[in-house]
Amino acid sequence: MPDITCERDKYLWIYNESGNRKYGKKNHGFGAYDIILELQPETLLDVGCGKGDLVEWAKTKRIDPTGLDFASGYGVQADLLDIPFFDNTFDIVTAFDVLEHLRPEDLDKGLKELYRVAKYYWVLSIGYGRSRIKTPDGMMQLHMITTKDKKWWFDKLSAYGDVNYRGNRLDGDESQYIVCRLKKNG
Repeated sequence: MPDITCERDKYLWIYNESGNRKYGKKNHGFGAYDIILELQPETLLDVGCGKGDLVEWAKTKRIDPTGLDFASGYGVQADLLDIPFFDNTFDIVTAFDVLEHLRPEDLDKGLKELYRVAKYYWVLSIGYGRSRIKTPDGMMQLHMITTKDKKWWFDKLSAYGDVNYRGNRLDGDESQYIVCRLKKNG
């Protein structure tokens, strides 16, 4: 069993040792494809890219995509708390069902990193409810910020730009996608 206080160890275990073949198979960003196309990015960073479905789709749309994940084995292997790219590298940064997995004390640092590498937009989704996975020792909680609701997230994200809720996710979750047009100087 991993040290569940260390997020990277937890997800390395889930992807590689847990025997859970379902985890990371769901494409949480599938319903946002039209939103992304409307924004007409040339470059895109998918944070928490999992198995790379969104990245592979973006390639077919003539978008230059990069996937970033710290455990799945796809894309650039790095933590969103220390993204290894220059400021303003990507037109759009996506993060689907990622932010709620951060420890509360790391959320502001993570948002600052997403803001730093994005030029214009974030396209996000947030899992508001409980998420657990079965382990040999019982159930492991996956979401760290489970008590925060849609209004709390709206207020938090609004510090970085203009937030709008768009569409409905197509993966069985009824929450909407979040599009944040970032406030950047210059």
